Amino acid sequence: MSKKAVSAKSAPVAPTAERGVGRPSVRPMLLDAALDLIAEDGVAGLTYETLSVRTGISKGGLLYHFPNKEALLEALTERLVERYADARRATTESLPESPFRELKGYAIASIHNRSKADKASARLRMSGSWSNRAGKAYYARRFREISAGIDADRAAIVHLAVEGLWYMELAGLSPFSAMERRRIVLQLLRLADGGEIGGEDIPPPPKSKARRKS
Repeated sequence: MSKKAVSAKSAPVAPTAERGVGRPSVRPMLLDAALDLIAEDGVAGLTYETLSVRTGISKGGLLYHFPNKEALLEALTERLVERYADARRATTESLPESPFRELKGYAIASIHNRSKADKASARLRMSGSWSNRAGKAYYARRFREISAGIDADRAAIVHLAVEGLWYMELAGLSPFSAMERRRIVLQLLRLADGGEIGGEDIPPPPKSKARRKS
């Protein structure tokens, strides 16, 4: 028997599940499952044990990708960034060519939660587990992309308004009714598409109720 044959025969064979862990597609799946757990039960509900049960990957397999909880949380921020970027890209590509296409694509994707990751993102941020390093780099890159070739002040105003609405709604602090929100969104999308506040296609604001005289 040749040396090659002996070597191949004596080489240890990893368990099937552990071989699967090395596949490139498994890491995003693990992170998406972890985000689902956070959305359901908060960051405290995410452990190697609960993630193992959810994914069917052994704890050893999880440690192969994420040697400690800190590494897992860092990777979760990066995965959120990927999901937000993918949602924005897909939305932008669905829009007609325009100098404001990137800005409007961002606004639509964010306002309508096209990433389907907002709840997990909010819980990750509120727990203090969000990685500011990865998040700050993404925000800076994103603003450069959505403001490229257009008025930076317009892009900044849309960006701040969209993020403000996003944060207030995730925190449950929005003072707007469903009708008021719809009007605000239409105004924001008009700005994001190069228009100005107002217009015949925007429904009039609801009339305020008259106060009773004392």
